[in-house]
Amino acid sequence: MNEIGIVKFLVDESAGIEVSRKLKQMNLDAVSAIQFMKGAGDEEIIRKAIDENRVIITNDKDFGWLASFYKPPGIILLRLRDERAENKVKMVLHIIRKHRKAIPGSILVASEKKVRIRKLE
Repeated sequence: MNEIGIVKFLVDESAGIEVSRKLKQMNLDAVSAIQFMKGAGDEEIIRKAIDENRVIITNDKDFGWLASFYKPPGIILLRLRDERAENKVKMVLHIIRKHRKAIPGSILVASEKKVRIRKLE
């Protein structure tokens, strides 16, 4: 966590660049795999997240089972019906505002209707 108690984020290619742009506009520490790791595999993304203590934001369900092996700092898994960038951004901001304390050390699976939180063990 940084000095104001907010986690750092690594936005996977599947979540899109707009999510990382919006987080940066809000002065949050977010990097985009599209910009810095284009084409990187899931394991590479997880290693980067661990090395830099970043929570992964993704649409890729594979991160759910990979997390049990690698134990990343956290994962926000978007399972949205509406895949438009603005809906992804809205959902991520909702999670950060409402579930900020639960993000580190957890997988948060978010749909438009609910957010399920499971601790990484």
